[in-house]
This record gives sequence, structure tokens and C-alpha cells, in this order.
Amino acid sequence: MRSAYVLSALVAIVAAAPAPSPQLIDIAGVDAAPDPVFVSAPFDVTSDTPLKKRELTLVKRDGDCAPQPAGSGPVSTPDTAAAFKNDAQLQAYATNAPTPDGYSQAFSNKDGSLSASKYMGLYTIQSFDTLGCASLCNQADGCEAFNMYIERDPSVDPNANDCPNPPSLTNFKCTLWGAPVVAEQANNRGQWRDGFEVVITGSNGYNKASPPDSVVGFIGPTVLGGAINAPLDNGKNTCLGYKYFPFSQSQGYDPSTCASACKAQTAYNSRHPKADGSYEICLFFNAYLLSQNAIPQGLYCTLYSKTWAPNYATNHGQDRGSDRFTVARSYSYVLAA
Repeated sequence: MRSAYVLSALVAIVAAAPAPSPQLIDIAGVDAAPDPVFVSAPFDVTSDTPLKKRELTLVKRDGDCAPQPAGSGPVSTPDTAAAFKNDAQLQAYATNAPTPDGYSQAFSNKDGSLSASKYMGLYTIQSFDTLGCASLCNQADGCEAFNMYIERDPSVDPNANDCPNPPSLTNFKCTLWGAPVVAEQANNRGQWRDGFEVVITGSNGYNKASPPDSVVGFIGPTVLGGAINAPLDNGKNTCLGYKYFPFSQSQGYDPSTCASACKAQTAYNSRHPKADGSYEICLFFNAYLLSQNAIPQGLYCTLYSKTWAPNYATNHGQDRGSDRFTVARSYSYVLAA
């Protein structure tokens, strides 16, 4: 595990790290940052929110055979985990589901739910309703993605002695996420609860395709085709540095984080002026999602003392050996007058 000192050095309100010239991704700086945090939604609840500030790990316990909330989906025949995972009727719910307006489909009909960043809650709903799940995401501040899936759950709370493998029920579940998701993260395939096997089928993932929210005090967002790669401006480097924020339960894809870094950079520069008393003001920033080998890693913010047009967004990613670092959801914001 990387030290807490490194984390504090990255997220504290201090001078941003110098950017390479041109503004390539600082892969060494990303490597030095803490790893992104990936969590999974719990299996043994019908609704959940991390705002309860519970630990996002399951505590092993034995059940009491209490009846569980009734499921709303069909039970596979025979009533086994293998039959559930291969049930064509259940999989058809996923393959026939509409993609909601404002979203793009990240994956379809996987056999696992998400282990991803910035988990924002779980809802059990009455059908495989991607439009309803999208509505829940739209209502949740900071929601960037959702996972709609079908889960085989026990009809009573399993107990090793009295009800180790009860009949199943079928639930339709919707989870919300504060960072974009990819198919490789749909790897949470279930668990054993005594003699009962909880499994997943028909797992679909969707990312917001619409621009992020506006940020108070800034004009934007302006969509970019890549990351800004600004040239010298009459011999002057206008890049003030970068800030990188790994995804975690407290950090999702949120350009307002970059706005705070931009304002903090100006404040830092004002406290450390040049010899003539002048200092650089952060007037513009580029916020984007950085992924490594297709897995979302964090929010990358590059800060500038000059505004740059979208045609300068020419950095689409970099390779380092077998690793590929890519840019997505790249937007710019300009400080309001």
C-alpha cells in the first residue's frame, strides 16, 4: 500500500505538480498515487446507501430462517444456481432492455454485478427497468453510471442447521455509481450463504453520455475530443500543472473537484508571487477520466493561465510497455469574469 503521505501530497491544497511539456499524462505521478478503490454492492439487502457510513464489507453470520422480501422475477426450473445463470428468459430481459436517453451501454448480459468506484446505493425494483434505474441515477447528485441486473436470492435467511439451502426467489437490482464503468468490472459473481448459492445473470451497465454539470464560477462544460495539449504561447508555457484524484468512495468523476484545484492554485500563486509582485491566475482547466487498460482510475485535472480551443485537445492517451492509458469524458471550463 502506498503511504498516506503520498495521498495527502496529492489532494492537499498546494501547488499543482508541474505538467510535462507538452501536457502528456504524468504516468509516474499516477503510479505514485494511491490505487483507485473498487467496492461491490452487498447481496443480503433490498436497499442500501453508503451514506449510512457502514463498512462496505460483509460480516459473516448465520441466518435465522426468517422469510425474505418476495422477489418479483420468475424462478428458474430446476431451482439451481446453474439453471438460473443459463435461464434464457432472464437473459432476454437484459438483451432486450432499452438504453435510456442520455446514456451509452457499457456492457450487456454479464454474469456478474459491478465492483467499481464511488458506490452510491442499491435499489430492488419490480422489473428489469433500465429506464427506472436511469431515473434513480438522474436524481442522485454525482451519479455517473448504473448497473441493472438479476440476482438469485434465498426465500428465507439461510441457517446452517435448519434451512441451509432454501428455495430461491428472483430480484431485479439497480446500483448507482459515481464514476464511469466498464465490462471488466462486472466481476462480482455472487456468494455462498450456507448451502445456498447467490448468483447473477443479465447484468447490464450504462454510463452517462451527457455532459457533466456546470460548475459555479466557471463557464462550461465544453466537450473535448481528447486532453488539451497546448503549445507555448509566444514562448510562454501557460500550463500551471495538474492534479490527479484516484477514484474512491469519496471521489468520483466530478469536475468541480478540478475547479477547486484551479481556485486553490490561484490562491497559492498569490501567496508566492514573482519578484515583480505578479502571479499566474488559473483561468481554464481540463477535466477528464483517466483509464489504465480500460479500467477507470481517476479524475485528471490540468490547469492553465490561458483558455484553449477544442482543436488543441489532441492527447488521446499514451502507452507504456503493455499498459495503455486513455482519455475519456474530457471537458474544459473557463473562469467566469
